[in-house]
Amino acid sequence: MPAKGKYFFNENDDCRISDPLYEKYRYTSQQHPLLLLLLFIAIIFWTTLIVMFFIFHEARTHLAFIIAVCAALVIFAVMYLLLCIESLFRRWLSLFGVTIWICFLIVGYVSLFEKESDYQLWQQQVPFFLFTIFTVYTMLPFGMRGAVIISVLSALSHIIVLSTVVSMTPMENKDSILFQLLANAVIFLCGNLMGAFHKRQMQVASWDLYRYTLKCIQVRMKLKIEKRQQENLLLSILPAHISMEMKLAIIERLKETNDNRQMHDNNFHSLYVKRHQNVSILYADIVGFTRLASDCSPKELVVMLNELFGKFDQIAKENECMRIKILGDCYYCVSGLPVSLPVHARNCVKMGLDMCEAIKQVREATGVDINMRVGIHSGNVLCGVIGLRKWQYDVWSHDVSLANRMESAGVPGRVHITEATLNHLGKAYEVEEGNGHLRDPYLESMNIKTYLVVDPRSKQCVSNNHLPKTRVNDGLKMRASVRMTRYLESWGAARPFAHLNHRESVSSDSSSSQGRRRRVRLEVMIVIIQLNSSQKGRIEEDIYDEMMSTIEGLSSTNPWCGKSDDFCGFSLIFAEPGLEKEYRTIPILKLKSYFVCASFVFLCIFLIQMFIMPKTAKLGISFGIVAAIIVLILFVCFAEK
Repeated sequence: MPAKGKYFFNENDDCRISDPLYEKYRYTSQQHPLLLLLLFIAIIFWTTLIVMFFIFHEARTHLAFIIAVCAALVIFAVMYLLLCIESLFRRWLSLFGVTIWICFLIVGYVSLFEKESDYQLWQQQVPFFLFTIFTVYTMLPFGMRGAVIISVLSALSHIIVLSTVVSMTPMENKDSILFQLLANAVIFLCGNLMGAFHKRQMQVASWDLYRYTLKCIQVRMKLKIEKRQQENLLLSILPAHISMEMKLAIIERLKETNDNRQMHDNNFHSLYVKRHQNVSILYADIVGFTRLASDCSPKELVVMLNELFGKFDQIAKENECMRIKILGDCYYCVSGLPVSLPVHARNCVKMGLDMCEAIKQVREATGVDINMRVGIHSGNVLCGVIGLRKWQYDVWSHDVSLANRMESAGVPGRVHITEATLNHLGKAYEVEEGNGHLRDPYLESMNIKTYLVVDPRSKQCVSNNHLPKTRVNDGLKMRASVRMTRYLESWGAARPFAHLNHRESVSSDSSSSQGRRRRVRLEVMIVIIQLNSSQKGRIEEDIYDEMMSTIEGLSSTNPWCGKSDDFCGFSLIFAEPGLEKEYRTIPILKLKSYFVCASFVFLCIFLIQMFIMPKTAKLGISFGIVAAIIVLILFVCFAEK
């Protein structure tokens, strides 16, 4: 199988024609269908020829020819079935080509020697051998070198065999026969040169089409990747249901707007706000974080929040909660958006308990005095996007404000819920009186009853008190922020900028040196280069897979045999008149070469006529007029602009 990762090239890259993927492309688009077409034509033609022999009662006089043709038909039928049933026989294409060529030669020589004394019959086989030469160049799966060798052998074998037979057979006017042999040589020379020229042009056209197809797939894959990256960036800002609705609305508005200069500055006109009922809102705040932040540098603070909130995002994903926003050390999310969930309250409570447990593990492992205060309320919200140039997705309602109050009136290390949330929980969790009205006057004025959720894991911790606790005194010599950061890094949570080496960059300014900074920058650059290389490798594999699927669907006979929306039947004329008109105005590449070939064919015809035809004035005048016209056309073609 062709190796992946070598088809991502630029326009100036030098790609070799021996590319395995190109070989598969040429086999699928040219060699396989052309070989099938040749076998089909040969089977139909020779079957018709045998039937005509029997109809006209000439089978006995051409018995050897009929036997040779029947044997060739059997071979062709077997090869046709093999090529139709299993395409893995492309390894045998060269063997099939040689077999077909040998069958053609045998049939030609059998008909040549069927009547030993009939020289006219020998001359009549020249077109058949010329057809064989053209077939080798145009339809058989040979390279340029193999096609030239086989075609030259075909021509030389006919000339040598015919010359030997003529020299051994007593005939009159052997001089005229010699000129006819020279004319045959000119015919075969012209056929070989024209066949080689045609094969070369087909190879160049096939290679250019392959490169163009590969380039189109490369550009399309790049556009897909860029589109995917843009969508991921949009989804990191907005939820999927809102972003898709906004994108469709913007596309529709762009279709309606003919002139972009008439567009307004704002990116969208509609308000993307919806009402959702029966959702749960969670607010969480880190208790003691302000005191911890005063003990660390700004860089350490950002890294610590990044690690911690990365863990919270992971917990939110596990509990089917959507994070809305991060405000300093405050984290709030909603469950039941955009799809309503019957267990939205359980999801938020489970997430709050997991957050408290995570902070508890940090406190026990590092000795840093921090805790988590969580407040949850269930109700209705309005959610949507606001802003003209900077989009912001948020939720609004009285219930959202109440959830915020529940967090501020909560107890560190506990999940504080309202009675509305408790009604949605059922008996999933044990609760106890929260007494939130004693800590917040607003809750007291609104007569809201609150509860504290009992974590089921707390009972297990009570039964495991006899186990030895983790020692944290060994790391108390470090600052609290450093201990926090190192422990958070050990979580391995999926977080932004996870590929950067934070541990080195978080080291204190007093202990960091210029050499360490250079080493960190070097490590970061190495990681970025590796990411770019892996991304490029994925792009190359996608291009390879796309090219393979495109090659599998190719066939040079599809435009003729199948229905196409672009072409009109067998004529291959564009269905759209504008495309056909544009195609006809495209300049023909290598037009000079075509006219030079036509001139050479005319020269060969002139030599053949001089060898076998009487030299008369009419013949000279006619050839002179045509020669003058051809010279004039060549002069026009090669004239500079």
